[in-house]
Amino acid sequence: MLKKAAPYLLVLPSFLVLVAFLIYPMLNTIYLSFWNYSYFAPEARRFVGLENYITLFFEKGFTSSLLFTLRFTFTCILFEFFFGLMFALLLRKIMKGGTLIRTISIFPYMIAPIAAGQIWRLMFNMDYGIINFILSKFSIDPVNWLGSNTGAFWAVAIAQIWKSTPFIMLILLSGLRTIPNDVYEAANIDGANPWQTFLHITMPLLVPSATIALVFETIFKLRVYDIVITLTGGGPGKYTTPLGVILKQNYFQTFEAGYAGAISGILILLGAMFSVLYVFLLNRQKKGAN
Repeated sequence: MLKKAAPYLLVLPSFLVLVAFLIYPMLNTIYLSFWNYSYFAPEARRFVGLENYITLFFEKGFTSSLLFTLRFTFTCILFEFFFGLMFALLLRKIMKGGTLIRTISIFPYMIAPIAAGQIWRLMFNMDYGIINFILSKFSIDPVNWLGSNTGAFWAVAIAQIWKSTPFIMLILLSGLRTIPNDVYEAANIDGANPWQTFLHITMPLLVPSATIALVFETIFKLRVYDIVITLTGGGPGKYTTPLGVILKQNYFQTFEAGYAGAISGILILLGAMFSVLYVFLLNRQKKGAN
């Protein structure tokens, strides 16, 4: 009996930590989202059902923040996956000095988001930033990166892409290293060209790694906060205000736990929807390739 229970007993501590620090807070947050609950008057809380969620979608600030968060997430994921895959394919072929290059390449991911935001804030400065200095060498007028809507969006997107691409690269590189060389040798004998090999062998076998990378990075992007606040402060106006900022304002400044819980519920739902979509599309692509 004890022998059969041993595996479960070994997993139990990790499971309890998971419940205490992830599952319970998530369920409690969803529970609070159905209540009108303020920490200023906890005794006056009342059940309101979906009222908090309905109110959210009638607020202009929330809808603009939601659209920015989705646009920011889609843009960053698209470029990060493209560059991450490209760098992973290149690093896979590098033998001499490969370990040193891989170590250097993950430096951006190791930098704290606030520090990265400060670095890019200086680089995007309109008057003395290095970005506009480089553009001036090509006779391009200075761009008001942090003071215009389009400039601010691309400023935070570029900074986030630079910081997060190494994470996707490492996961995809790990996936590439699990693909046996025998498969490529067989494809070469059968006369497959590089594009056919990539499309019908590399990508289908990378599906598990790609799914993990996309799910994690999408969740990180949906709850983005530090790097955006450091770079633009959510401006100009509220053009680059992500949902994480509204969540923080409602929970830590106005102490509206129910309203903040509804915003968290939206983020949880979006993360779950994207995760399911990735799993469905990538596995469908894998089956189609086979």
